[in-house]
Amino acid sequence: MKKTQMLAVTLSAFMAATGFAQERRVLVAYYSKSGNTEKVAREIAAETGGTLARIAERDPYPTDKKAHMERAKDEHRRRVRPEIECPVADLSAYDIIFVGYPLWCGHAPAPVLTFLESHDFGGKRVTIVPFVTYGGSPFARGTEDLRQSAPKAVFDKTIAVRAATVPKSADRVRKEAREAMARAK
Repeated sequence: MKKTQMLAVTLSAFMAATGFAQERRVLVAYYSKSGNTEKVAREIAAETGGTLARIAERDPYPTDKKAHMERAKDEHRRRVRPEIECPVADLSAYDIIFVGYPLWCGHAPAPVLTFLESHDFGGKRVTIVPFVTYGGSPFARGTEDLRQSAPKAVFDKTIAVRAATVPKSADRVRKEAREAMARAK
């Protein structure tokens, strides 16, 4: 019986120390075109117990890669914020929000910025943990795009995953998600 009690106390202490206390609500909002970012989002949600929410544009991007990138560049240049669909209308219920996206031409896709700009982060402390999948571009500009779109939010370190390594990155992603949860107090 004492072993059971000791295990319960140890587990409770671990959960409190790592930020997994039940009163903390986690959202894992992501935008994904190829499926890489969605895979990372699912790992984070599984590790944190977070609610998954897919961000999608109402007017789909062209399937032709060149036309797709031209539209993405134009949206960034003109600061266009396309209409989106997302199952979460009110972020006030969440304490930690993981926001994921693929890096496009060094920037966060416009639908992700629409998502962030649609919410006011001034009412309560919310920690945003960006996660990005990328090919070759440096990801720092994409994170800066998010910071500009949600200036009242608190940002944690970005979880960055090279697209080619997504299939074998689950352990690292889960570890970084745990660490982000522990930092977001």
